[in-house]
Amino acid sequence: MKLWNRRSSIRARLGRLLLFAALVAGLCYLGLDLAGRTLLERYLTSEDFVQRQDQRYLDDLRSYIQAESVTAWDADKLTQWVYRQNVVSIQVVRDGMVTYDSFYPEADFTAYPSAGQYYEWGNYHDVAFADGPATVWLYGYYYYQYDMRLLVISLAGAFLVFLGIVMAGIQGTITYIRQLSHEIGVLEGGTLDVPITIRGQDELTDLARGLDAMRDSFRRQGERERELTQANQRMVTEMSHDLRTPLTAILLYVELLRRNGGEAEKREEYLDRLEGKVEQMRSLADHLFRYARSSEETQAGHTETVSMEAGVGDALSELAVCLTQRGFRVEADLPWSGRQVAVDCEGAARVLDNLTSNLLKYADPCKPVTIALLDQEDFMGVRIANALRASYDGAESSGVGLASASRVMEQMGGRLDRTETDDGFQITLFFKAV
Repeated sequence: MKLWNRRSSIRARLGRLLLFAALVAGLCYLGLDLAGRTLLERYLTSEDFVQRQDQRYLDDLRSYIQAESVTAWDADKLTQWVYRQNVVSIQVVRDGMVTYDSFYPEADFTAYPSAGQYYEWGNYHDVAFADGPATVWLYGYYYYQYDMRLLVISLAGAFLVFLGIVMAGIQGTITYIRQLSHEIGVLEGGTLDVPITIRGQDELTDLARGLDAMRDSFRRQGERERELTQANQRMVTEMSHDLRTPLTAILLYVELLRRNGGEAEKREEYLDRLEGKVEQMRSLADHLFRYARSSEETQAGHTETVSMEAGVGDALSELAVCLTQRGFRVEADLPWSGRQVAVDCEGAARVLDNLTSNLLKYADPCKPVTIALLDQEDFMGVRIANALRASYDGAESSGVGLASASRVMEQMGGRLDRTETDDGFQITLFFKAV
């Protein structure tokens, strides 16, 4: 989402910065040039300086004439010396006639003699040439030499000021880009909890917002994947536990069939119950298969509005039979009423199967297991209570069964309450009254 305008864009800010830097650099150039020229004029126009410079170049010319045996008419060698010095001009005069003039280095004064021109500026000096003495007029452009140096210094100073202002102006942006680069490196390392720094109102700000939104999206996606993984693990654990519970009942009925197989009525009853447990296992296996296909959290089955007796009566009866066959004494107080509750019958059977398995493992067979109905304003419940075995220390309990039962109750709109004391425990299943 674009939250910046043209005035706050990087291009506009850079343009304003360059304009400001150019203005300041121009003023700096003018200041340096003015100060430099003032100093040069004060120094270069002094009589002592000019005389020293004239004498220096005149000494150099005399040395050159002596070394190269230069005559007053040797225009080529004199021109070479003038070009090498670069800042002086000379005229050579003998007997009132010009023999050489650096203003006209190619002029043939032997063929076209010219009377000596006494310029109004510069000084005349007697110089001994290889062919005799002559008068040399010498004038130095010393100011020009230093003027070029002043120009270079002024331009260099203005450029450094311009560059310094531009670098100082973009330093904040460069620092921000480096910070974003560092934070992107942190994201590449897999750390998604560190937010992207959002600063300013320009294109980089939009980029930072986009990166932070992407980081948050990846973080939420990772959390969702972790939740699904945990749900998968929990589902497999709970379903494995739930599948093990009906197997215990099946083994119990097989044992009863062997013991009471001669009674036709009992045999048919046990076979019906075995068939129900096998059907329950098939349903659980189908449920696990559907979950594996969808990779979603297990949802409650279809709840229906029925009476408490229709919803949980058979499952409670089976719980009582299993406990009785294992040597427990069951005391049930079940005054069924006509109140309707929302029940997933398959889920309720799973819950009571889990409770049966827990009672067989941890309950004290010397104490009665009591089952009672509860009738409240918004809920109807079943309370199952017993004492813990003397040898129970809690180490063998994984907690999977109760966790699974509690989740199934929540999925159908009810809840599971567990209360434990020093000498007993009770579990209450609350079903939402309709």
